[in-house]
Amino acid sequence: MILALTTVFWSSMLTSDALAADRAPHDERREGASAPPARSAEASKEEKPAAASEGEAKAGKEGDTGGRGKNDDGDAKSHLKLDPVGLVQLWGTAWDWDADPQADSTGYGDPEDDPGVKVKRARLGVHAQWGGIDLGLVGGAGAGYDGFSDDEADFSLYQASLGYGKTAGRCALRVDAGVMSMPFQADAMIGAGELTFEERGMAAEHIGDDRGTGITGEAGSKGGGIKGTLGIFNSGFDPFGDDNLGKSFVFRVDGKVGQRDTKVLWDPAGKRDGVGLGLGAAGLYTLDVATTTMGASASAVLRAGVFTAFGEGTFAQITPTATDVAAPGVTDPTTRMGVTGEANVSIGRWQPAARVSTYSDSALGSWTQVLAGLVVHAGMKGDPDLVRVGVGYVLRLESDPVQNDTIRLWAQARL
Repeated sequence: MILALTTVFWSSMLTSDALAADRAPHDERREGASAPPARSAEASKEEKPAAASEGEAKAGKEGDTGGRGKNDDGDAKSHLKLDPVGLVQLWGTAWDWDADPQADSTGYGDPEDDPGVKVKRARLGVHAQWGGIDLGLVGGAGAGYDGFSDDEADFSLYQASLGYGKTAGRCALRVDAGVMSMPFQADAMIGAGELTFEERGMAAEHIGDDRGTGITGEAGSKGGGIKGTLGIFNSGFDPFGDDNLGKSFVFRVDGKVGQRDTKVLWDPAGKRDGVGLGLGAAGLYTLDVATTTMGASASAVLRAGVFTAFGEGTFAQITPTATDVAAPGVTDPTTRMGVTGEANVSIGRWQPAARVSTYSDSALGSWTQVLAGLVVHAGMKGDPDLVRVGVGYVLRLESDPVQNDTIRLWAQARL
């Protein structure tokens, strides 16, 4: 299906008038705050937020880039548009309950930070658009999610993708290829610069991959009311080569009603009227060298006035297979489940928020994290979300009871 879409898209790109020089310039939805290249994820220049644009701006393709936004109306522009992507996120640990001088105990969702300051993420890149063609190139580095995740201290590609989109009547079609967000979990598809607490729930980190190298095809309504996405990705993240036959197959369906953008969790004053409800469901099948993984995810976002609520549940079953070929990640069939829920209220530039994240592994145990805090948004005319600062309390409930709570401060600035 994807191969067929790819052939049709590129053929239409070469023969259609989408690149005609006399085309009227399209007013690109600026998202406003950040979002994928929109969501580009990361720099969240992104906001792609619908905030600024409902268009979802390919938000899903850049989950961790922090970018602001790519336009889904592929045939709407004929002039070149360049958007710089930049994001810096800092964390400060004001207090940590568990500060053993030799070794802190760790758990899922716990980065083991002692009092001090660290760089959570740094991203730099560019998004380019010409006609229906989109190019995203974003790189950077960052800290590991928790004690079970590797640090991202070395430079890495968060987005290196080329895409083409075209509308035909009421239908919008699109194909993307390269390094991008995997369209499985909605939490993982939110641009890093759009995250209220500068981190995702535990399920988004430990169930499935958040990004990869592959190709996706999309088909949906022009207004974004409903969209289906099918993707094929290399198993394992190596943007410069694929050394095994493993593949991940992903299918996701998203629907939205109402005028509010459901791809972001905050809007500046003046963009908070109305209601928006977004629903999504996805399936994942990964055939790796020594394991197979089957997973499913369902999510919902409700935005009404100053109130925003987000919820997602994810499930995966991992089964060892060719253990004589490679060492599997699990020795027995293992079930992993996670739930993430967030609610926040926008009061001027103030955003009080709370999030609950749970994660369970049938072989290891279960963990729950509750984070409550306050975020302040600051900026300038035209970009009210240029800077964010926040403070919050992290309550951790683990299988082995350990007093391991934290008081955290965070800040971010983005282009």
